[in-house]
Amino acid sequence: MENKNQAEIELKIMLDPQNVPTLETWLNNQEAQLLARETVELGNSYYDTPEQFFASQQMGLRVRSQNHQFEITLKTKGEIIGGLHIRPEYNLPLSSPKPDFAVLVEKFQLPFENAAEINHCLQATFSTDFTRQTWLLKVGMSEIEVALDHGVIKNTYGEEAICELEFEIKKGELADLFVLVEQIPKTDGMWLSGLSKAQRGYLLGQAAKFEQEITKVMQRENSYQLEQKLADFIRVSNENKAVLARFNQCTNQQLDTWENAKAFVKSRDYLIANLATLKEL
Repeated sequence: MENKNQAEIELKIMLDPQNVPTLETWLNNQEAQLLARETVELGNSYYDTPEQFFASQQMGLRVRSQNHQFEITLKTKGEIIGGLHIRPEYNLPLSSPKPDFAVLVEKFQLPFENAAEINHCLQATFSTDFTRQTWLLKVGMSEIEVALDHGVIKNTYGEEAICELEFEIKKGELADLFVLVEQIPKTDGMWLSGLSKAQRGYLLGQAAKFEQEITKVMQRENSYQLEQKLADFIRVSNENKAVLARFNQCTNQQLDTWENAKAFVKSRDYLIANLATLKEL
């Protein structure tokens, strides 16, 4: 695990499990573009204060374990547009799995005046443990890492599967990332998502909390960002007529049932439409 502090730019596509073999086969066949391939087991514990300081700031603090090595990471708010995540992050190796936020703040001179107090109050909030397969591909003049993650998110309320494909720019241009994404096989059961693993961990088993967040954002004017938040809610939540009506307004659709809406937001056509929109933003 390397020490870095830079903006992470990645596109996240969620998957239904039955789509994994097709994507694995396609990625394994990209021999002309392949620079490196790896499979690793990653364990991640996320920490927060009892008052959920990091969640309130739309940040995530985790300790990752890989081959008995440990690394602390702070992911800051950044910007999320649909499934495109652009977030500054700060990583630092640790000698043990115990988080040391104060050392991270000191190392990168981060603007947290009460870092020692925060560090003292940290407690494990949820975990994400998964197998990650990566393919580093040469696309144009860029190097794009494709990561296929398969595992589970757990908190005190329960657990939820992780099955997603991430495209991260290691070197190069965003345009080349979209060139690669356009080439992958696409089918129903693939969708862009603005929800990070950390956000999913905070929301797992707390449907009322997610509904409160959606109620707040629906006070805003129609926008692509609002549409994508509503789509994320539709995929994971029970029926909400107000959300369905507002989603129809945003998309000029006439989806008459929650089941039809769920199918639409996981459809191949909606994925392709969203990718086209992101390219134009």
